[in-house]
Amino acid sequence: MLRLSTVVVFPDLGLTRVSSSGEADPEVRWAHVSELQDPTPWLVGHELLLTTGLDLFRDAKKTVEYCVRLTTAGVAALGLSTGKSLPHRQLPEHLVDAAAVSGLQLVHVPENTPLQSVVRRVSDALNEEQTEPLRRALLAQRQLSEAAASSDGVASVLWALASNTSFVCAVYDPALRPVASSGPDAEQHFALRRGEIGTRMLEGLRWAISIDDGVHSTIVSPLGTQGRLRGVMIAVKRGPLSSYDQAILSMVFSLLSVLLELRHSSTHQQRLARNRAVDALLAGDLSEIEATVRLARAGVECSTVQCVSMPDGISEPRLTALISGIKDYCGDIFSRQKPAESVLVLCDPEPGVPALLADLIAKADTGPAGMGTVVGPERAALSLRQANRARSLARRRSVPFIALPDSPGYKAMLMLGDPAERANFADAVLAPLDDHDAKRSSELVPALSAFLENTCNVESAAAQLGVHRHTMRARVSKIAELTGRDFDNSADLLELWLACEFREMAQSEGQAG
Repeated sequence: MLRLSTVVVFPDLGLTRVSSSGEADPEVRWAHVSELQDPTPWLVGHELLLTTGLDLFRDAKKTVEYCVRLTTAGVAALGLSTGKSLPHRQLPEHLVDAAAVSGLQLVHVPENTPLQSVVRRVSDALNEEQTEPLRRALLAQRQLSEAAASSDGVASVLWALASNTSFVCAVYDPALRPVASSGPDAEQHFALRRGEIGTRMLEGLRWAISIDDGVHSTIVSPLGTQGRLRGVMIAVKRGPLSSYDQAILSMVFSLLSVLLELRHSSTHQQRLARNRAVDALLAGDLSEIEATVRLARAGVECSTVQCVSMPDGISEPRLTALISGIKDYCGDIFSRQKPAESVLVLCDPEPGVPALLADLIAKADTGPAGMGTVVGPERAALSLRQANRARSLARRRSVPFIALPDSPGYKAMLMLGDPAERANFADAVLAPLDDHDAKRSSELVPALSAFLENTCNVESAAAQLGVHRHTMRARVSKIAELTGRDFDNSADLLELWLACEFREMAQSEGQAG
């Protein structure tokens, strides 16, 4: 905004403000030359009106009327040029008095200063004022682009932003782990809003948080491209946001989204190693030593794992939000898409994770989910089967989440009796199926396990085994015939379930030994 006080000190013009320095400092939006008795029809307000006073200021009354008209029209100031070659050798006293009475600002222009020079300097100043934000933005854009091309692009962009604005910023990855920061203030503000940010992440990239508490302005925005969330940025500054601030932030959001996408691509080999490790764990063919080696190759060390089974088709933002919500309570988290399900493998989970996950899954509305027990890494497949069983139960009960009890009572029930006795019980119940499978390759034992895991749902069990539902129904009928058990009888069903559990425990213990 150009003020009269700035105009009168333009170099080489020699302007003098006749009004006292204690008076108002009006805004000047243009400079205009006129010798008319009444120039107001051609004025819009805030002009510095310049004149030589030709046929003006000879009569005191008319001079007052002239000044009142200018004041009413909103003129910023009147500039009068005087000198020997001009209509007035010096400022008329009645003009000075009229200006004081009407509240009109009065400026003296020396004889050797052409009025058009004043007009030009005011025009140049206004143009410079209007284009300054654009020049600043272009300079900032160049500095930000250079920073993005550096070896540590994300951090460099944040520091370039800090040098061009008063923002303090921080960037976090999709699991809300810090990537870069330009100051602790941003990290503190992020910590205060971490819960809200985690919830908003369920929306993918279609959200933003803007807060003005009267002291700080805070902007939180997701970062990513093509609908893929790659991080979150928080920007904090004192005072309100200007249009320049908003333009620079928009530019920074775009740059950082690209940089984080490139950062994600650069970790492709690491993600492949992690995927191979989790696939091997869930296949259930590893010894304790082999499981430890597989995890080490993926850069993970853990002594226990716990599996979570969820429906397939969960959007990446929702899955990312779930992981970010529990990551601080696990050593690490593997995420894997398997046929008909999404699987999380939690490494060294803390005891409170099931309750926390239950709350997050309910908020994310991901559909029925189940959680297995905590086991050694080499027994991850067992925990996943338990998770699948819990998910089937959650679906039948129409609840969002069930964790298979990892309580002493549950373990005690399965551990009753001598291991040999448990094995003998399992063999006695499953012997007809073992014999049939050995002679005809019929796979009735796996069919029974799948049927029980899916809470006696034929279609779900068929989908798990990859067979037609009619084939699965025929196998279930054959199992009932050979074992002499009725699936509609709770006692018979319990015996079959215990036999499968005892058989699975014996196999897992054998592999561990």
